[in-house]
Amino acid sequence: MSRPFSRILLFISLAVFLLVVIFTLWAGYQRWRDPLAALDSEVIFLEKVSEVTSSMELLTERRMYSEVTFFCQQLDSMQVTISLPESIPVEGLPVMIVLGGLEIGRESLKYIPTQGQNIVIAYQYPYQPKYWYDNSKITQIPTIQEAAMKVPAQVVALADWAKRQFWSDKNRLSVLGYSFGAFFVPAIYHLADHHQLKLGPGVMAYGGVDMYAVLMENLRFMSAVPRMIVAWTATSAIYPLEPALHLPFLKGEFLVINGRMDHQIPQASWQRFQQLTPSPKTVMVLDAGHMHPSKPELTLRVVEISRQWLLERNAVNP
Repeated sequence: MSRPFSRILLFISLAVFLLVVIFTLWAGYQRWRDPLAALDSEVIFLEKVSEVTSSMELLTERRMYSEVTFFCQQLDSMQVTISLPESIPVEGLPVMIVLGGLEIGRESLKYIPTQGQNIVIAYQYPYQPKYWYDNSKITQIPTIQEAAMKVPAQVVALADWAKRQFWSDKNRLSVLGYSFGAFFVPAIYHLADHHQLKLGPGVMAYGGVDMYAVLMENLRFMSAVPRMIVAWTATSAIYPLEPALHLPFLKGEFLVINGRMDHQIPQASWQRFQQLTPSPKTVMVLDAGHMHPSKPELTLRVVEISRQWLLERNAVNP
């Protein structure tokens, strides 16, 4: 072997070794740092920068929809759709912040046909969740990390803002997470408690722990080795969001819903999620698959179960 070629080979080997070391140190840092500190922006004040209001006719009622954009330097911009009834009493109304799955923001409100005398805030993620499933590439992980890590702090700031509005019943504000959204709810409630922001009963539908196992299940369109690399790297990047790190610290009461025939969340993952959720809790396992826009009947059923459960706890109005 010639000396120049040997040098090139040595250089390549050293470069690969250095990259492996850097990657290992980065992954270790993500996994070993305090998850709450990693998610906490220490700022919960939001500035409303724009609002567009329109009227919407639902099946049994007329609502006012406000498309609102907030901005905070630490949390960037955030978009939500706020659904309000036509009349609001002096004492205010219960508030539900909804984190959906593939359909987010205003689109998710169509799955709540009866909103009643309540305020419903549909949160829009800073990075659309469909990219986790449809176009996941290792080059997108930094973007996913930056966006996903801001979600709990954004929702906590949004809850604080909502409690200060004239239309809000300050003692009745709940967060409801469905599918993709359920994975954020444990961190949101944990962070809210850290900020001494009291939240009402919460709903976590179709969530799970062990995000590596969940991603491996949802990235089956990739071949085995790239799938393992992308799943492990993505899991490391957002490890502070891992539900198992936050569930044991939750305070309050929670409804946990899963599907027995769910092919997107491994059974061991959702069973452990249920076990780690502290009491008091209500656990329901439906004889159904995963929630999806292609299954509107299942989505409406899960939403109705959530509404009845919240009604029984006086967390919402009829």
